[in-house]
Amino acid sequence: MPELPLAPGHYCGETVRNHRLSGFILSETRYPARLKIPSHSHENAYFCLIRQGSYSETYGGRVRECRASTLVFHPPGEQHCEHFHSPVFSFNVEFESGQLQALDVRRGLFDSCLEVGSGRGVWLVFQLYREFQAPDQFSDLAIRGLIYEAIAVISRSRVSRGGSVPAWLRRVRDLLEERFSEGLTLEEISREAGVHPVHLATEFRRVFRCTVGEFVRSRRIEYASKQLLCSNLPLVDIALNAGFADQSHFSRTFKRATGLSPAVFRALNRA
Repeated sequence: MPELPLAPGHYCGETVRNHRLSGFILSETRYPARLKIPSHSHENAYFCLIRQGSYSETYGGRVRECRASTLVFHPPGEQHCEHFHSPVFSFNVEFESGQLQALDVRRGLFDSCLEVGSGRGVWLVFQLYREFQAPDQFSDLAIRGLIYEAIAVISRSRVSRGGSVPAWLRRVRDLLEERFSEGLTLEEISREAGVHPVHLATEFRRVFRCTVGEFVRSRRIEYASKQLLCSNLPLVDIALNAGFADQSHFSRTFKRATGLSPAVFRALNRA
């Protein structure tokens, strides 16, 4: 029989620090390598951002591999267990009772487990962590705003991935996710999709709430961030592998997207 859910603000790992504000609990937790945590659940819903390390998580008969920069949503009462392959640091954004329902404008979007693999939602939670890590007199206001924005961005992403997206547009999205580093032109993409470039650009922005270029840029930043966290590759190699023209172009784009230079991002998230 499952044990009682963990109380608000409590996790199976070591709590490094936490912060409470009305409706939310923010926590940073640490887990040692080779730790195995038996099946358990949490009283409140929460987002978990893996900052460092990797682990396997079993839930609902499925297994998910969690690595640095993975963002996972856990609904309240979800049973899951973990096996930590390396030391892990995670950042948790917990919603006190009723808070998430008040924010879930499209009912049912957050009723089940969700992995946010990429995009602006992940970066907003990284910015949340920055505010949490180095607070000032305005941090509670900034944190609340970032949580609201992250919920809106992730909600839009979930809706846009539903069945209403045309098959050709799903193929375009999958193509861009697989070949983001290649510098494909709009004409090349439209030929692959079998539609006119203007129609492609218009429909892509309408459905995914961003341009093709913005989508590709976000995938390049996502790839680069994972390399910064998980590898010791020089910045120039990461830049070129991600599809940037050079290290300078990479650094400017990365800082606009995250508020940090690649070097500072790597140092802060390995601290």
